[in-house]
Amino acid sequence: MLIQRLIEHTENSGQEKTPRYYRNRTVRWAIMLDRDGKASLISRADADNKAGSSLPTPYLTRTSGVAAMLLADTLEYVFAIAKDGTDKAQAGAERRNDAYLALLKEWKDANADPVADLVWETFEAERHLDLLTGLPADAKSSDMVAIVVEGEWAHVRPSAVSFWARIARDRKSSGNDGLCLVCGHVNALLKTIPEMVKSTLIPVGLDAAGRPKRGRDAALISVNTAAQGRTGTIQLANTPICEECGGSAMAALNDLLSNDRHRRRGDDNVLIWWLREPADFDPLVIDAPHLKDVQRLLREVRDSQPGTLVEDNAFYALTLSANQSRVVVRDWLDVPLPEIKRRFAAWFLDHASTDRWSDGVKYVPLWQMVAASGRWNRARKVYQPGSAAHGLERNLLHAALHGTPLPPSLVPQLLHRIRNDHHIDLPRVAMLRLALTRPPYKENVMPGLNETATDPPYVWGRLFALLEAIQRRALPEANATIRDRYFGLAMTQPAATMRMLRTNANGHLKKLIGKEATRPAGRALDGRLASISLLIDHKVGLPAHLDARGQVQFILGYDHQRAFDMAAARAAKAAKNTSDTVDA
Repeated sequence: MLIQRLIEHTENSGQEKTPRYYRNRTVRWAIMLDRDGKASLISRADADNKAGSSLPTPYLTRTSGVAAMLLADTLEYVFAIAKDGTDKAQAGAERRNDAYLALLKEWKDANADPVADLVWETFEAERHLDLLTGLPADAKSSDMVAIVVEGEWAHVRPSAVSFWARIARDRKSSGNDGLCLVCGHVNALLKTIPEMVKSTLIPVGLDAAGRPKRGRDAALISVNTAAQGRTGTIQLANTPICEECGGSAMAALNDLLSNDRHRRRGDDNVLIWWLREPADFDPLVIDAPHLKDVQRLLREVRDSQPGTLVEDNAFYALTLSANQSRVVVRDWLDVPLPEIKRRFAAWFLDHASTDRWSDGVKYVPLWQMVAASGRWNRARKVYQPGSAAHGLERNLLHAALHGTPLPPSLVPQLLHRIRNDHHIDLPRVAMLRLALTRPPYKENVMPGLNETATDPPYVWGRLFALLEAIQRRALPEANATIRDRYFGLAMTQPAATMRMLRTNANGHLKKLIGKEATRPAGRALDGRLASISLLIDHKVGLPAHLDARGQVQFILGYDHQRAFDMAAARAAKAAKNTSDTVDA
């Protein structure tokens, strides 16, 4: 199914930007030939591309064997430049050069192309070896070199493209015809998949310093040892795929992996997506949830009436990672387009939350949620790079795409972080609300303050925020707030913490009410404290201990109350400014 959908994408997109069995590679050197056979060697490096610029060149997966590429290959193949000074390396370079020359002659013999004749005559007469005098000493045997004849790259001539396609089929074909499992037709079957996924296209994780690790080229299907094949059979003998299907699928896969509009790169995985038919939907809104885009999506889903419209468009998404030289398919999704829109709408509705620093409901980018699972650096006021929960990004993405619950480990991990660093911000609150809204909790949690909620942990969170505000108003110069000292205790032991803090708050309120300048504020805070306390059943009181679900409710109540108070303060300030302007 996956390979069929990739082939459909190739057909629907009219994708023929790069010839089959060609890949964009960095070409460092160019051999320039004129019609008289005069040759020169030029460097393609410049200030922006110190290793040369990228070109589509003939390419097939090359392992340890000798396999020359037509016209564009390394200095080792073209000039027999060895990797080092050993006899073994020199012998290997000469074998590779022989293969390169044999391929040039085969191309010349197979076509009536005057360019093929000219190139072969130059190499047969060994005039190309004269160019070695112009090669700097630091040139690497792995540097790519291609041939330009009269201003045209020889490897993109029609005769070269068609000849290389035939060579590729011969190298990768099993030599047998059979029923292709993908297209269902009898065709020449592949021995191995003709191309690998380039190493740079699939992230493989970060090192200890938070830098991306270097990966390898990886194969989508690889059966090269007896332990991996059914009954010990290796290669694609038990997975019959024809050359046309294998080549088209890999071309589509590499194209999608290279396209910024169709991929999302994580730390150790990459998501690619496409639609059966073009449509106005971009799943990357999950990383940049602009308000107008999210509101349009929510409106579209809300206004749609399931069952009244025939929608045959489909959404496909594939999540890949790499294990050494093999591609790992982490997730595959094939759903109708309205369904994926409904799931994305649910994702935004389930995590939307108010923010202390601005009015209205906010939607949080997925990458910010992932970062917020890490360790908070209080001195630098950032999350420590590389400290995010391992695998969380992939799990959150899976939850968004499939509409499923968050991983069970998320809530304990977040609560552990918050107990230790006491840091609460919009991404953490959004994740906690998301977790509480979906199974196994499935609670109806408001995105902002719920003034009528009587759930003791939620009310306790509101009370703690108010106690903190009272302390801040009474002791504005205090070095440490009650959050700094008691937040971890308050998360787990509400009753004991409340008894201690309420006694302190009485003193703070007495101080505020005792001064004329702060008396109105003190009375207002005292009244609010009393009114919120009434939401608790005084026959039962606050619980002695909170479980994970109660701790989440406590944090949400605390954050919602703070966001509500700051929004009220902004509104009061704006009203005062308006009043002052009118009076003036």
